Amino acid sequence: MRQLHSQQDWAGLLSVAKSLERNGLNEGLQSEITAWEQEAGDALATINLEEGAWAQKSGNLLRAREDYQLAIEHARSPELRERVEQALAARDRGESPSATTVADDGPAIHAGCSSSCTTTAGSAADPQEMDLDEETRLELLLATMPSELAERYMAAGPEFRQAWLTAQDGDEEQALTLLNQVPEAERNALFLFERGALMTRSGQHKKAHQDLQAALTIEPDLFPAFETLIDVLIATGRIDELEKTLKQNLASERFVGYCWARLAELHAQRSELELALAAGLKAVEEGIVDPGLFSLCAQLREQAERFDEAETLLMRMPGGGCGGGVHPLLAEFWLRRGENFDQALESFKGAMRQERDNPRWLLRISQVYLAKGWRKEATEPIERLMRQGDLPEQIRAEVKSVANQLQKS
Repeated sequence: MRQLHSQQDWAGLLSVAKSLERNGLNEGLQSEITAWEQEAGDALATINLEEGAWAQKSGNLLRAREDYQLAIEHARSPELRERVEQALAARDRGESPSATTVADDGPAIHAGCSSSCTTTAGSAADPQEMDLDEETRLELLLATMPSELAERYMAAGPEFRQAWLTAQDGDEEQALTLLNQVPEAERNALFLFERGALMTRSGQHKKAHQDLQAALTIEPDLFPAFETLIDVLIATGRIDELEKTLKQNLASERFVGYCWARLAELHAQRSELELALAAGLKAVEEGIVDPGLFSLCAQLREQAERFDEAETLLMRMPGGGCGGGVHPLLAEFWLRRGENFDQALESFKGAMRQERDNPRWLLRISQVYLAKGWRKEATEPIERLMRQGDLPEQIRAEVKSVANQLQKS
């Protein structure tokens, strides 16, 4: 863990910490590990916050919501959590990300690795100075990839592997130089994807488009290349080509769930709500489990007063990861509808156990108490929230509304 900390391998550090048996450790070691976890969580949250802002700026609202939610899960400091919550609230209101959220040099994205498995950012250590051998580093970095794809990276030639590791360290210019040293015979679809991904992040969209198209010509089922190509089309404003590409792949029965989800997002941006809902539901039917997608479809159903259908969809969301009971989005739906207060209350309490510093759940608990007529129980949480001077704007407005209701009751 000390090695991983010195290398700023935040995801690797958290993974080891999660599996570590701590009962036999002395108090000093436990404190040291806790401090590492705090630092690693905030580092990953910062990365996800930046990636979410860039995804939102590029028009990829589903990805932005996913990145913001990942940032909330990782964030340990209240200040950083508040920044992310404000970014997520702004995204839900349709506002553009603030300039302070988006770094000038773009997000710290790593090729072949989604935001949920991002490992390093900024001033990562030089690969030659790492104590871990190359194979061990690869295993750590590839741990969250699909096994078949991870095996291909492990089996690649030494030049490609070194270039890929260098990209994970954030040195994209050197990574491109190393990729150019890969023998011609080894320049397969995976090579073209990685080079295209590096070009994408450096803003060389024309070259990136060429590489990604070439990768998909060789290997049409290489999903990371397709996903990155979609991001390039969005970033360059080629919306007609984006829609055409998505529909062509649907016709070929390739990446079906993903394509429907992106079409749902596209229709929603155009205010084509019926088409957005239809596409979103097809994505759900294909097994896409994305909180943003579920939320979009449920919201559209609720706006159309198709409440039973909205509830049915939200009930499909797992609740265990949020601390117990039903998913908090379903609990919030029930709260708005004035239903199932006891189950909603348990869900909000479970969420608060997971996110102690998130004022949203304390507010929801107070709102349930008020709805049940428990004025005394509702007052204390609201008073606590009103004493906090750093509440997100949306939460502050709701707290004020509940406080006004309590004064009138």
